[in-house]
Amino acid sequence: MEQVWFKSDLAEEIIKNNDIFDQTKSIVTDILSGRLQVTTLVENMGGVLTNKEIDNRERGMRFFTKILSEIPKDFLTEMQIKFVSKFYIDRLKDNHKVIPTVLEGYLYIVDMTNYNVQFSGEYFTVLFREVACQSQVRQDRYNIYLTILKLLERDAEYMKTLGPDFVYGVISAMDGERDPRNLLFLFNFLPNFLEKIPLGHLVEEMFEVISCYYPIDFHPSPNDPAPVARDDLANALSPCLCAIPEFAEHCLLLLIEKLDSSLRVAKIDSLVLLTKSCNTFKAESYVPFLKALWSSLNREISHKSDEVLKLAAHESLSALVAKLSTIANTDQSFENFIKGILISLQTAIAESTTVAQFVQATKVLLTAANASKESCEIITKAMIPAILAFYEFKTAPKLQIASLEFLGDMYELAQHWDLLEQIEKQVNEIPQLCLTAVNERTKEYQVVGFRTLIRVKNALKIDLVVPFVEILTYNIQHSEDDELLGISVETVHAIARKYPELVMEFVVKGKCDVQNLIQDKIALQKRLNLLSSLASIDDFTKIIIEEMLKVITSSNEEASKVIKALSSSLSNSSLYSNDKVAQIESDHGLIDSVLTWLDSEILTAKEPLEHGYSLISNTISSLPTEKQLNILSKHTTKLLEKCSVNEIHFQMLECLYRSIRQNVYNEHFEEILSLALKLALNSDKELVRLKSCYLIAHFLNKAENGQKFELMYELLKNYLSSCNRDDLNICPKLIFLYGWITKALVMRGSYLFQFWLKKIFISISNPECSLQGSDAIKIIMTDFPDCLNTKHHCRTSLLYRQRMFQNFTKMSENVVLTPEAKEAYVLSWAYILEKTPKTILNNEVNKIVPLAIDGLEYDNKDLILVMIDILIHFVQAKNISIAQSLQTILPRIINLTTYVKSMDVRIKSLQCLYEIANSYDTRLLLPYKQDILIDLAPSLDDKKRLVRNMAVKARTRWFLVGSPGENKEA
Repeated sequence: MEQVWFKSDLAEEIIKNNDIFDQTKSIVTDILSGRLQVTTLVENMGGVLTNKEIDNRERGMRFFTKILSEIPKDFLTEMQIKFVSKFYIDRLKDNHKVIPTVLEGYLYIVDMTNYNVQFSGEYFTVLFREVACQSQVRQDRYNIYLTILKLLERDAEYMKTLGPDFVYGVISAMDGERDPRNLLFLFNFLPNFLEKIPLGHLVEEMFEVISCYYPIDFHPSPNDPAPVARDDLANALSPCLCAIPEFAEHCLLLLIEKLDSSLRVAKIDSLVLLTKSCNTFKAESYVPFLKALWSSLNREISHKSDEVLKLAAHESLSALVAKLSTIANTDQSFENFIKGILISLQTAIAESTTVAQFVQATKVLLTAANASKESCEIITKAMIPAILAFYEFKTAPKLQIASLEFLGDMYELAQHWDLLEQIEKQVNEIPQLCLTAVNERTKEYQVVGFRTLIRVKNALKIDLVVPFVEILTYNIQHSEDDELLGISVETVHAIARKYPELVMEFVVKGKCDVQNLIQDKIALQKRLNLLSSLASIDDFTKIIIEEMLKVITSSNEEASKVIKALSSSLSNSSLYSNDKVAQIESDHGLIDSVLTWLDSEILTAKEPLEHGYSLISNTISSLPTEKQLNILSKHTTKLLEKCSVNEIHFQMLECLYRSIRQNVYNEHFEEILSLALKLALNSDKELVRLKSCYLIAHFLNKAENGQKFELMYELLKNYLSSCNRDDLNICPKLIFLYGWITKALVMRGSYLFQFWLKKIFISISNPECSLQGSDAIKIIMTDFPDCLNTKHHCRTSLLYRQRMFQNFTKMSENVVLTPEAKEAYVLSWAYILEKTPKTILNNEVNKIVPLAIDGLEYDNKDLILVMIDILIHFVQAKNISIAQSLQTILPRIINLTTYVKSMDVRIKSLQCLYEIANSYDTRLLLPYKQDILIDLAPSLDDKKRLVRNMAVKARTRWFLVGSPGENKEA
């Protein structure tokens, strides 16, 4: 039986039968098979499409649009699409009830593969004449905008040919749009439209339509299921206002006007707009407005407390100077602008009486100088002599120190822009001023003098080297201040790179007397620190390392100091590259010498030998695979024999194997792993047990996937399964080891960690070993400088903390705890939450907030600090769970504001109270206001100044709750 859509009865069926809408897929099938033509279908629908009843015509168009949506995009030919397009264009003249379906249907048409964009000319002509866009509902307006976007993306060249009528139609269509979702779409679409379609004489009209939304003053409705944020709209609007050079005059007048307003958001939006405008407007466009722009920028940069506003002003100034510098060689306006800035700020600097005033002014100059090579040259030429004079004029120590730091900043900017030759005369004066500063003999002057000299070291002339080195070597021999010692060593190192011969004679062979290194024991360690730093310079390496190794191999009592100095310096990657360390090992046999020394000291040493172990570990880490294997082969057998006699030698074995590369493997691995497992559980020495756990973790983490890993894992599992877990002495050691095993496995991304984490979780639930279980969790979540990191070639999965959080969460479901185990359980959560990214925590608010609140009850500083920090995070996000729990949270936080054992806890709790008052609605806070104000009074008299400061901030904020003019929803 022939279907109804093959007959003219189809029209009547559409009018009367709702079920016909369910038959569209069958109709499409017949069209695709060729049994039914689209033109025939339209003819058969004629009765409904021309029906006198508006609702019937709307129904007919809705039916046909549904069919169009189900036809594959590549099926209809160009001729068929032309027919359908013409049909839909004619329908635009129909009643307003029909229009929505027409707009929707035309979107399906323009998406078709064979659609010819030239069909759209007639469509837009009729659309803009017959349809008042802003009279349509939100979705219909969106469909109009989307059609324009799709056709622009399809053929921008044709769209240009539509001329001013099309542009005017677009302007009219969006004029008066108020829906935030549609506005966001328009703002994202308009820059592309403006860039591709010439506006002709309609520039001002287009700008007015866009600028009426500026600045965005919008707050989403709390009932909106898909709210658009004000900032999203503001960020999308600003590129529209500066999308094309033709907008320049209108845009600059607008933003200058808004910069002068008192509305903070208008100021920030205007500064952002000014910054973005520099990407599109011509430099000449800014010239008439420079005086007004600098006046506004200078005012906002000088704002006392609003850091966001100040930062935005600095970014705008930087962008403006960079843009203007492009016409520096052709227009005097650029130089005049920079000189105007200089005059303003030189006055501000000369009049400054505090460091804050000085720094505020100099930051502006640095921003301008950093923006372009041309501005940097003008500013540095003027300011370096000015600051040299300022140093002499201003006798206040803090201002002199600040001026030296500014000179270092100026030098580095000139270096960045490759201007040192052009301002050579000016920069050559800076080292002399540094010498003046370090001659003051007070720490503050010397530190800043040396630090600035390091920054300008290339300007140091040979005649100043000896005076500097005299002061530096005196400091190294006599100073007890760690900061001054460190900067002194760093300064000698910097001078040595420029004048190696002088430093060799005067310092290495002279003051430090490297060839009689230990004859003078006064300040030996300080001299050794200096020499080991200088040894990183090629000119110094051989003579210094050889003399140091002589001390080590001679079993001299001062050898430990040499080891300490070498360990500290060689681990500093800014001094020693891996290649440099490998070269030292290859040329001088450093590891052999240190191992020999360790062997002679290990049984009798009164002090820890950690510097020796670290030196070997760090040196091994820098070597290539082949050299690592050679060293292991040379020493392993002897060390294993020594371990069998005295387990303390295991520390030497561990430092050899800790830093090997992932592809290093030899026949001793299983034997060493078995020994490490035995010592981890049975050794009486805590350090040996710790080093055993280190090595087990490293072996598990670095073993290559496949047979090697499986062999090690089975050996470990079999050994631990044979242990007697009822032995109370071995239980804490087992849990400690479980922590390291879990850490090693989860960091390499192995799912096997779950098995060991389950064991730790069970121990946390057991009151007898719950604290050891929480300590194991701490091990897993904590970073260690000497274990399981990339420096030691370990695998470090970026997401391992997230995996720990997820697995611990699953294990915690339905857990039942005794009161004795509850604290350890919450403490374990604290260790996990502290290291888990906050974005992950946001997904588990309902689980975490009760834990954080519970954690405030325990007398444990680390636990309390983590949990308050978590609460602060959720408070700042205005989370509803916190708002619903204020009755419980506030008394506990108030109680912690007087926590005697920790100033940090008192400060954090006061910060939490401040954030609560600053984040939640007044109506939620008012019931607690008076009690909080009374309870905060004791903190105002706290013995610690930082606590008092935070107490004032918190109490002031609570005092403002509910006050007239408070900018919060009631």
